[in-house]
Amino acid sequence: MNKYLLLLKGKNININQLNKNLMNEITINNTAIELFIGDLTQTEYDAIVIPTNSRLLPSGTLRCKMMREAGSKVQIECNVIVQKVSNIPIGSAVITSAGNLRSRFLIHARAGHDGKKLMLAIWNSLKVADKHNIKSLAFPPLLKETTGFTVKKSSQIMLPTIKKYLMEGESKINRIIICLETLPDYKVFEMLLNSI
Repeated sequence: MNKYLLLLKGKNININQLNKNLMNEITINNTAIELFIGDLTQTEYDAIVIPTNSRLLPSGTLRCKMMREAGSKVQIECNVIVQKVSNIPIGSAVITSAGNLRSRFLIHARAGHDGKKLMLAIWNSLKVADKHNIKSLAFPPLLKETTGFTVKKSSQIMLPTIKKYLMEGESKINRIIICLETLPDYKVFEMLLNSI
């Protein structure tokens, strides 16, 4: 995908035409962090991070949508994980196949309603991705529905956490994509991405 193209309601838009002073990609230690507007269920990255609860059950709009698109196989895998560990602690992340989605894996991250727990969930999602040799990883913004955070607050936690992870370790991830649903949300993340 051309890094200057966004998918917005089926139309390709040149981001340079929106604001030439902002950028939508940076590279840290050979890993590109990109922003994208589109439908996360239609992406073809190695793995997608989705929010979860302690029992890996469908809850919240995004998780329900992703699990419905992925199919029952993924929920069966989630049930097997829960049988082994009882519940998923806040701040942790686990991996399953992506079922019927175009991606290979889903990483289920339990963020909670605390900034430190959100940071930990993002960090652990990145660790799980590296452990499974994932090269491209997509995150939704972890927002009010699942964490209680606004788009701005989410960006202020997610982007610095991803940057710190990449700066501190030798990650094998080539691309980290934050997939946003609206242009206003995109612009909030892009403003911070431009400054970190």
